[in-house]
Amino acid sequence: MNSANFCKRTNLAILVVLIVLTGLPAYAYADPSGGTLFQVLMPMLAALWATWMIFANRIRNAFTSLYRKLRGIEAEESVD
Repeated sequence: MNSANFCKRTNLAILVVLIVLTGLPAYAYADPSGGTLFQVLMPMLAALWATWMIFANRIRNAFTSLYRKLRGIEAEESVD
């Protein structure tokens, strides 16, 4: 009885795999309006903007420091 149950499960698994792997036409099309492009570009732009907002002060300070070193200007002391 145990081997009969295994045989039924095996046959069912093979049937499910064959149904899943059968290529059926979808009767659909890709939307040419550019919605996909928008969905890809907007998160990328949002990530770039967030990165800029997080690191903008550090980038500005690095460029200011480099500029002052090149010009020979001493750094201002910060008042805390």
